[in-house]
Amino acid sequence: MHLVPSRRFIRRLIAILWVAAYVWLLARTLVLRNASPQVFGDEAYLEQIYILGLSSPLSAVVVWPLRWVSFSWWIYPANDARTIVAIWFCFFAAGCLQWFVLVPWIVHKGYDLYDLVFRLVRRK
Repeated sequence: MHLVPSRRFIRRLIAILWVAAYVWLLARTLVLRNASPQVFGDEAYLEQIYILGLSSPLSAVVVWPLRWVSFSWWIYPANDARTIVAIWFCFFAAGCLQWFVLVPWIVHKGYDLYDLVFRLVRRK
């Protein structure tokens, strides 16, 4: 009898919760985009903070260079759904790359390195 769920189940549960939080932030911001400017501004700021938190530290690498990029070619206003979804998708992609590709790869390589060191020490 196992009292602790498997690692695979825990990883999938965390992934589902992470994606659900991201989708909830997008839906909430899209619903409030036609609210008063004060309410929408507060919501957009809160969404940015949460999105940076969910996808940090890789999101900082994405955001930092964008400070010097001009977005004069983007013709849609800040409360337009296309703008909100475009920003959300950039951070969502960075977070997915970080949490579902890079971190598992690093952990896997760490286990491989541990096994290699263990075998080398065991031979001696």
